[in-house]
Amino acid sequence: MKLYEYLIEGTKHFTLIDPDKSVDYLKIAKYALEAGTDGILVGGSLGIRESQITQVVKDIKSIAHVPVVIFPGSISQLTDEADGVLFLSVLNSLDPYYIIGAQIQGAVLLAKHYPKLEVISTAYIIIGDGGAAGFVSMSKPIPYTRPDIVMAYALAANYIGFKAVYLEAGSGAPQPAPPEMVRAARRVFPRILIVGGGIRSGEVAYTIAREKPNVIVTGTLAEEKPEKLGEIIRAIKSA
Repeated sequence: MKLYEYLIEGTKHFTLIDPDKSVDYLKIAKYALEAGTDGILVGGSLGIRESQITQVVKDIKSIAHVPVVIFPGSISQLTDEADGVLFLSVLNSLDPYYIIGAQIQGAVLLAKHYPKLEVISTAYIIIGDGGAAGFVSMSKPIPYTRPDIVMAYALAANYIGFKAVYLEAGSGAPQPAPPEMVRAARRVFPRILIVGGGIRSGEVAYTIAREKPNVIVTGTLAEEKPEKLGEIIRAIKSA
């Protein structure tokens, strides 16, 4: 099954592993897989080179029965060991480099060196706190209280033709995207909707899953309290 077809069916849980933060990335991956995660994202905002991400993906693929997808923080974070890549454009960045500049460079690299990677064009929308991703990409995060602005961005992403929209509250965010914000994006974006950042409990995961995103991502929780992944995943499935 193609990655796109896999992602668009139902609501899934993905575990984000940042090799720059997680020395024990295989331990986290094992926890996540045993808890029932539906996929693993690999990437980070800072300090990861190509050889490192290749080895990490290889290691995870050796134990994983689910897709392993690159979530790149830069154009150096590519490897054909993965099942696919989220080709990110940070729509609310104030720097054109993160909207289209890096994408031009990344597109050439993908075409020349990684033609087998399935590419999922993704409108990356930073909300709330934004975390490291918001800071590094020089974004102006959308306030939690403005689902109407998120709807406008998601509608633009739909008309432009992105395959996915990713609502990102940032790693370790004080709170996740509120349900009404997810609902606003879902209303106007018919393809893959991904929500991540600040999801720390089954109750919160359940309220987000009720709005029918396609993927809910947890990263910081997987690093700090991997034993809670089961609670999150069960809540998503029950919704």
